[in-house]
Amino acid sequence: MNNNQLAQLVIRIGLGINMLMHGLVRIPKLGAFVSKTAAGFSQTILPPILTNGFLYTLPFLEFASGVLILLGGQFSRWGYVLGGAIIAMLLFGTTLKEDWAGAGNQMIYVIAFYLALRSLNDSNRNRYR
Repeated sequence: MNNNQLAQLVIRIGLGINMLMHGLVRIPKLGAFVSKTAAGFSQTILPPILTNGFLYTLPFLEFASGVLILLGGQFSRWGYVLGGAIIAMLLFGTTLKEDWAGAGNQMIYVIAFYLALRSLNDSNRNRYR
């Protein structure tokens, strides 16, 4: 295994576990997670039905992204894309609340998903298009 393959493995395992666990720990306490998180959006233009709907699905999307990433191969590619989409939606909400520190932290995930997708070698990219 060369250094590029090791780097891909490290970012795949790290992002995969991170996304998997974000979802897994929230699912058993879904109602409390939604209530606590939705309260932070009460002063935004987002209607509660939209906010709550997103928050009820978020842990399942995070879990799915983590599983796909950890499975590897073409599944990782789709897990990274799903994870990037999740982060984009979270970033939208965070900036709507004007939580710039939170947005800065989320930008780390944007960069990580960018690097993970970019690190996939050309043969994998061409094979799964």
